[in-house]
Amino acid sequence: MNIAQIIIRPLLTEKSVRNQAMNKYSFYVSKDATKIDVKIALWQLYGVKPTKVNITKGYAKHKLGKNRKPIQKKAEMRKAVVTLKKGEKLDISKAKK
Repeated sequence: MNIAQIIIRPLLTEKSVRNQAMNKYSFYVSKDATKIDVKIALWQLYGVKPTKVNITKGYAKHKLGKNRKPIQKKAEMRKAVVTLKKGEKLDISKAKK
């Protein structure tokens, strides 16, 4: 799998920004990516070695309209929460190309 296809984009929510103080960074990742793939991609894109990678799966959700007919679907997603060593920082905006 190509490195650029593994990490889709960083996840920036209130909870993920709060976790950055504890050296935990969140990313949307590909459906086929494994923990090892995410570690290698972070090493090559950002130059940091994560100590721990947790991956969760978010299921598709439907929004129902009139007469309970589905009118909108939220896509499936996978999130990776990456933990770095103490003292290491990750600048999300500066990825190596």
